[in-house]
Amino acid sequence: DVVVEAIVEDMNIKKKVIGETAKHCRPDCIMATNTSSLSVTEMSKGHPRPENFLGMHFFNPVDKMPLVEVIRGEHTSDQATATIFDLAKKMGKTPVVVKDGPGFLVNRLLVPWMSEAVFLLEDGVSIETMDRIYSHKFGMPMGPCRLLDEVGLDVGIKVVKIFNQSLGARMEIPKLMDKFAGTGRLGKKNGKGFYLYDEKGKQLSVDQTIYGELGLERPVDKLEEKEIIERGIFRMINEAAMALLEEHIVDTPEQCDLAMIMGTGFPPFRGGLLKYADKVGTEYIVQELEIYKSRYGERFTPAASLVNLAKSNRAFY
Repeated sequence: DVVVEAIVEDMNIKKKVIGETAKHCRPDCIMATNTSSLSVTEMSKGHPRPENFLGMHFFNPVDKMPLVEVIRGEHTSDQATATIFDLAKKMGKTPVVVKDGPGFLVNRLLVPWMSEAVFLLEDGVSIETMDRIYSHKFGMPMGPCRLLDEVGLDVGIKVVKIFNQSLGARMEIPKLMDKFAGTGRLGKKNGKGFYLYDEKGKQLSVDQTIYGELGLERPVDKLEEKEIIERGIFRMINEAAMALLEEHIVDTPEQCDLAMIMGTGFPPFRGGLLKYADKVGTEYIVQELEIYKSRYGERFTPAASLVNLAKSNRAFY
């Protein structure tokens, strides 16, 4: 009835395997890809019946994260979408239907936060301070450096570069990222990233030698807590405004917030990313983004949709 593809993240290989697999399936079989970043619409060209093809994106670690993004390609039928949505629910997951687009929804919003962490590192913020502020003060399940270790530093670099190609200046690549490759640090999977890990993958301490290896001075932590939080979270909100109001990746702010809570562990007590944005105020967010843009560049340019909300003193909800 359903085939889920979860092979290597290479478009040409995926298309070929999908086409070959379809030959061995019933005509009404639905095929879903577990890709985290590749275009579902493009991939569906490998399937003889693209209306039966869509995305079913699970989140890591799969046994713990409730979210499944059900990704509609341009040709995906309502029946295929409803079937995979229902299947995800039967598996005990929380499905959210999203439109095909770079990074779909959750990764698209999460990547600016993780890449901003590397810019903060360049600006002299220590790994300990950054992760403590985001986890203990703001309420994320882990800080961005720890999350990059979990994802894999090599994967993090690759994803930021993919996003830069599709989304341009607002997904600016930190200069520091290219230096990671030369350090041999992959994160948790080889026991050495921002943190050190034992042979069972248990987190030990921050590896203090990383600063020297990356050509950084010892961190002085001169930035205020407010700026550290806003630079990461406001970039996420800015991207969410574009995804929701301009590109209609999801239909409602509720879907966006549900996906962020279930897929990233965004602190539920804050109500979700856009509920938090409404509490802070769109006018204030735009004002701060303009200040950060003047200091740090184009990646902080406020989205037109966010500016419109602020001008008319409106909220997402």
